[in-house]
Amino acid sequence: MENNHFKDAVKSHKLLAQERTILANERNTLAYIRTGFSSFVLGIAVIKLFENDGFLLYAGWIAVVMGILFIILGLVYYPIRKKKIKSY
Repeated sequence: MENNHFKDAVKSHKLLAQERTILANERNTLAYIRTGFSSFVLGIAVIKLFENDGFLLYAGWIAVVMGILFIILGLVYYPIRKKKIKSY
């Protein structure tokens, strides 16, 4: 009787740990997207404010590209990590 209770407790603990890990994965993905949007907006602002300065213009475009890459990476890796978490 006690052995079944122990197995149920371990199974329940595993499911809770898996849910916590999935939620952490979601927070991580949202952080990537938030950082990407911030970088993108910063890049656009730098481009618009410093149109005549070559160095800052390039820095702005680099920030825009980095922002887009962060957003794409966050969205692409989310389902990959979630699938890996669910497989445990």
